[in-house]
Amino acid sequence: MTMMNPKYEKIKKNIEQIKEKIDCAKTKSLRKEQEVTIIAVTKMAQIEDIQIAYNLGLQHFGENRIESACEKIINSPTDIQWHIIGTIQRRKIPTILEHCKFIDSVDRVEVAETIHKKAIEKRIETVPILLQLNISGEETKHGFSPSEFDNSFEKIKEFNNLFIRGLMTIAPINADEKTLRQIFGTLRNIAEKYNLKTLSMGMTDDFEIAIEEGATEVRLGRAIFG
Repeated sequence: MTMMNPKYEKIKKNIEQIKEKIDCAKTKSLRKEQEVTIIAVTKMAQIEDIQIAYNLGLQHFGENRIESACEKIINSPTDIQWHIIGTIQRRKIPTILEHCKFIDSVDRVEVAETIHKKAIEKRIETVPILLQLNISGEETKHGFSPSEFDNSFEKIKEFNNLFIRGLMTIAPINADEKTLRQIFGTLRNIAEKYNLKTLSMGMTDDFEIAIEEGATEVRLGRAIFG
C-alpha cells in the first residue's frame, strides 16, 4: 500500500475531516474535556479498508452481525478492538465472545444473562457491555425503554462477570435537531443517574450533535469508508 493509493487517500481525508468535526463539536459540548472514540463501522467495508483505517490510527471497529465480522476479524491486525453493535441473537453469543472484546448492544435481560452464562463456560472473567435503550420509542428499534430500565439495570448488574461500561442508543433516521438533542440528552441523563461513563450515540448523519450532547463514542461507517 502506497501513499498514492486512491482508496488510502480517500479514507485518510475522511478521517481527517471527521476529527476536525469532532474537535469542533467538543468545543460546544457539555463535557468539553471528554475523549471521543471513533468506532469504525465495517458493515460495508472490505478487509483492505479496515487495514487502511487501522494504519491511519483507528483502533476500534464495529460490526452489526457476527457472521460478517468473523472473516474480517481473522484477517485483520490482532490488536484491533472489535465491537458488536447490532441486534444480538442469543445462539450466536459464544461466537461473539470468541471474536469480540466489546458487546455494545445488549437490549434485553435475557441477552445479558446468556452472555453471563456463556462467559462462565468459557472462563471469561469480564465482558464489557453497553446497554441499548430505545429512547425514541420506535417499534423498529431494539432496546430497553426508559420506563423499564431501572428494573432491568438492577437485574443485569447482578451478573458479576459483566461490566456495564455505559449506554448506547440509535436516533431515528432524518430526525430534526430538536428531536436528536432530546434523545441524546435523555440518554446522557440516564447514564449520569447510574454513574455510567460511556455514551455510544451518534452516527454519520448526527454524530456532531451527539458529541455536543455528551457522546464519548460515535459509530461511523459511511463517513469513513464512503
